[in-house]
Amino acid sequence: MAACSARVAPAVLFAILALARPQPGWAQPVAIVTEVDGPVRIIVHGQRGVPPEVAGPVEQNATVVLDSGARIVLAYPRQGSIYELRGPGRFVAGVDGVQARSGKGSLARRDLAAELRALRIRPEGTTLQGSAAMRGASALELQAEGPMGSQLARDAIRLCWRPLGPNWTYRVRLIDDDGAIVFEAQTDDAVMQLPATLPLQPDGLYLWHLVAQGPSGRSAEAVGQFRRVDAGTEQAILRAESALGHADPTERALYRIARQQHGLAAIDGSGCASAGGASPVSGRN
Repeated sequence: MAACSARVAPAVLFAILALARPQPGWAQPVAIVTEVDGPVRIIVHGQRGVPPEVAGPVEQNATVVLDSGARIVLAYPRQGSIYELRGPGRFVAGVDGVQARSGKGSLARRDLAAELRALRIRPEGTTLQGSAAMRGASALELQAEGPMGSQLARDAIRLCWRPLGPNWTYRVRLIDDDGAIVFEAQTDDAVMQLPATLPLQPDGLYLWHLVAQGPSGRSAEAVGQFRRVDAGTEQAILRAESALGHADPTERALYRIARQQHGLAAIDGSGCASAGGASPVSGRN
């Protein structure tokens, strides 16, 4: 069916999770853990050390303790530096880099690849992504599976949901952030691919509203949202992707972190099943 330019009332609630802001007095993350091998602990504010995890943040002035034979790699994306620490030893994560404090371990620094630095990775590592919700709830559940988060312009956009059973039809409306319906269609399937000719705006936020009609007059609704990545970010992502053939584990980890920070699906995912989590829904009998 053809797209239309009608506008809809704000019947759907956007419940977008805001990024957490650090409270006054909290230490700021300065680095990201990208590789860990062996017994490593990170001590913050004099508390008991905890084992680090890949993609986890490292706060300013945190002490990194490595046992003999242990290894950890810390990335400083804002400074464009990568530090490889080997134990035994104690190291301190400063604002601009890592310093050795004690022990016979080693500390090596190298530059972050230009393709990855262009992605503007934040040192706090992974972040929460937005979600969309409908008011109300019932036993009749319709779940919008994808896409959620951000989408590259090069990728075809497939809307998909969990079907409610035989004899159900589904009407999809794609709504821009001004409230205008830019596409509307109906199907009996649980997936719909948007036309490649649909003029979606770079960095544009879009809501897709799904209404299901079933036997005995039953109906249900669900909603999803996605954002088109801006052109500059997309080009940076594609350049970094092209360099992955010669990337080491740290560079691959940083690329995955960058994709998640930009709201993109995991690189090992495909189709709607990997596009994001299901949104809360409401149904009517």
